[in-house]
Amino acid sequence: MDSRLKYPRLFGQLYNTPLMLSPDKAEELHLAMAAALAGGLAQPPRTEPDATMGASAASGSAQEQRKPYQIAGNGVAIIPVMGPLLQRGSWLDALCGMTSYDRVAALAQTAMLDRDVKAVLLEIDSPGGSVAGLFTLTDRLRAMGTEKPIWTYANEGAFSAGYAVASATQKIYLPKTAMVGSIGVIAMHVDQSQRDLAQGYSYTPIFAGAKKAAGNSHAPLDDATRADMQREIDRLYGMFVDHVASGRQLDRQAVINTQAGLLNADDAVAGGFANGIASIEETVQMLSDAARPQTPVYVKGKTMPQDTNTDNAITQAQLDSAVAKAGSDAKAAERTRIAAILDLPQAQGREALARKLALSTDMDAATATALLEAAPVSANVAPAPAASTTPFESAMNALGNPAIGAGSQPDTLTDADKAKALAASIVALVQ
Repeated sequence: MDSRLKYPRLFGQLYNTPLMLSPDKAEELHLAMAAALAGGLAQPPRTEPDATMGASAASGSAQEQRKPYQIAGNGVAIIPVMGPLLQRGSWLDALCGMTSYDRVAALAQTAMLDRDVKAVLLEIDSPGGSVAGLFTLTDRLRAMGTEKPIWTYANEGAFSAGYAVASATQKIYLPKTAMVGSIGVIAMHVDQSQRDLAQGYSYTPIFAGAKKAAGNSHAPLDDATRADMQREIDRLYGMFVDHVASGRQLDRQAVINTQAGLLNADDAVAGGFANGIASIEETVQMLSDAARPQTPVYVKGKTMPQDTNTDNAITQAQLDSAVAKAGSDAKAAERTRIAAILDLPQAQGREALARKLALSTDMDAATATALLEAAPVSANVAPAPAASTTPFESAMNALGNPAIGAGSQPDTLTDADKAKALAASIVALVQ
């Protein structure tokens, strides 16, 4: 019996379908598939735990066995995302070390409902996987991230679809020896027509619709089918680039410029493709701190966040001290501003105006300098009018009250005199 008939699901997951998979892993899976086709695989006895249970649930305390994931730190659920990724899981996928998107989503959703869980950490070590089901998972992770923090720890590689999953979380950390990236899409076509010929097989597809048999493995790939596959690859690549750019808050061109290459830890952090280099224990601690619940505290009519951890709580005395320091700093800044205006060289001969600008306005020294330079010195300022006069009368007095009417004399004031009188009227109005 042809082994392809025994493993159609595995064959369909690998060939003639777009993959977000690192090229070396694609070759590895191809070799594994070739071995399976040659000799077949035997189904192992069902001794492993249910596929919905995490590795940590298979052993340990009774409490751990009740949870499908390990809980570390201050309520951080660690969900493993290991091996090649695909849409749905089966015993054969588990045997090959694969992880399904459905399983990751189910575990994350369970953690959202778990009162003991304050945050989720995806521990990813994956070369990538299938496109089918990927963006459904990433959309769900982004939505769940609004309920509880979800971070990623790339331990030691998050490539292609694995990095797409990581980009759906809020932060990505990795050890210094890890790598991430391979932001690209690939598809493989197997042409086994020569093998068929050598074995004496001749396959003749009977079909309706010009593209119904396009891309089948028993014939070479024709140009039209290749072009159709390339268009789909390009479309999916655009979706991948947009997803990473949005999730990591990067420029789209910066993502394209990676050209699906692998980034070491230093380059990933420098380029914004990861948040930092840390151990998994350090990452759990940081996530624990970030996930501490916040409760409001009311201080003098204002609501301020307060950490419920008593080690980091803000006391009333600390708040009062902060308010007092802020007031003291503001007073010191105001004294500095006043002194700067009064000490200006332009204030000499214009002391009254300088005091008015310094004490009655919030004007800075630079603006005060311009106004003082435009005003005449005290020797050219007309005497201040009596207290009973109005500002308009003061201005008219400064202009010399020229006679107006049938018997008036011609205006004998020069332009310079008029300018000085106008400046004096401005000073009189300010004082």
